Amino acid sequence: MPSRNKIAANTAVFKLLDGYCSLRDEPLANAGTPRWISTTKDGRDFLIRATLTEQLSFSTSVKVARYDLSNRAYFITSGMDIPEPPNCVALEELDGGILTTFLAELAPRPTAPPSAVRNIVEVADKLSTDGYDGHDHTSICSLFPRIQVFSASDLLAGETFKVFFLICLADRRRIDQWIDEQLADALAAITELCPASIPYSVLCRAILDMDPAALFLALYRCLEALYAHAQAQAFMIRIGLEKDWVEMAETLESTLGWYPREEPSLETLLATALSEDLRSVAAALKEPVPQDAKESSFVAKKIYDLRNALVHYRPFHRKVSTATVDWNRLCEAMTRLVRHVHLECSA
Repeated sequence: MPSRNKIAANTAVFKLLDGYCSLRDEPLANAGTPRWISTTKDGRDFLIRATLTEQLSFSTSVKVARYDLSNRAYFITSGMDIPEPPNCVALEELDGGILTTFLAELAPRPTAPPSAVRNIVEVADKLSTDGYDGHDHTSICSLFPRIQVFSASDLLAGETFKVFFLICLADRRRIDQWIDEQLADALAAITELCPASIPYSVLCRAILDMDPAALFLALYRCLEALYAHAQAQAFMIRIGLEKDWVEMAETLESTLGWYPREEPSLETLLATALSEDLRSVAAALKEPVPQDAKESSFVAKKIYDLRNALVHYRPFHRKVSTATVDWNRLCEAMTRLVRHVHLECSA
């Protein structure tokens, strides 16, 4: 496993602070001088040996990353507020080594004003301060968006984005966000599904978005991933071929240019859905299912119409109004649909 250079990592952190202040016309008096963040023996071990496994950046300040050291996975976040972490991880203490590693490699933008940066960074450095032993990590940390650390032992690599999703969801459970507890609980249940079949990185971005429509579209994509299921399965049975349906669908599209039509594929998929979930979608859209209509067909059309209205801007699609949509209940019902049809397709 390659080791990380301590001097280079610390240089990167203070170069980030130097540049931040310089761009705001308040350059640091000790810019470019040798400076570092003080840390413990365990912190230095993390700084040298921990491996960056995965990362997601949502903005210049909101980020999440997984680092691995020995048999433990460390999840580090910036710009989030997670008072109650998900059950799959434990809260860890942030030390200088973890902070240095994260700041050097994820480079979140500082949030403190340049004057506050100067008050902390200019007080000492290797060249002008006798007995300089590095800057206090809590002081440096205060210049950036909130940084938290969580860990889990023996966590498979394939579970990473599922944990990212649960961490992002824990941040959204705060009372000042649009996602209510009922929807949050439904979303948490989706992690029972195979990580390979759910675009967790897309869901992460959607739940951090302030527009509820983004989450609806992300959940639609989870359904879209299964559009080829029925036809690929039928084709393999017809020709007597045993193969993973996903692999078959990819082969058909890459060699023949075949892919399933969206609206009829959605209708076929929803034929396996629970009636209560279909009616919940209709209720959230304020479009009750007519007595003489087939539930799955009616709801599939309403979902598809809303999807088109959100992603297109042709005159026809402007007729669809989103003003009356109950987004919490719609996304909750969509989440239950996704969970049920994915379980059905994997059975």
